[in-house]
Amino acid sequence: MRKEINKAALAPAQLTADSASQTFCFAESFVGFAGHFPGYPILPAILQTLLAQILAEQLIGEPLQFVELKRAKFTRQLRPAEKINVNISCKEKEGQLLFSAQLGVEDESAASFTLVLGRGAAL
Repeated sequence: MRKEINKAALAPAQLTADSASQTFCFAESFVGFAGHFPGYPILPAILQTLLAQILAEQLIGEPLQFVELKRAKFTRQLRPAEKINVNISCKEKEGQLLFSAQLGVEDESAASFTLVLGRGAAL
């Protein structure tokens, strides 16, 4: 799945010391749409969180382990052929990495959440 997600990136990630952004566009044939939902494909929430995790791993420069999802709000369906902007910012607290993530299409918010990730092998 990660390879397919990386293929959907429109350009390399833009990285700073504690934030990152990248834009993705998924064709209707993207495997992540399979079964979700027949005749009306939308990007599943689990894959939206994986987009943020992949971007977080690029920012940190190593694989990260999913620990927890906090304050998740999915407010807009993400459909095939839309340009999905993913923005994250990172802070470390009590040995864990907290990534604030926002996903959107143009100026419209689609999701916001905090990913708690730990250092170690990615899933």
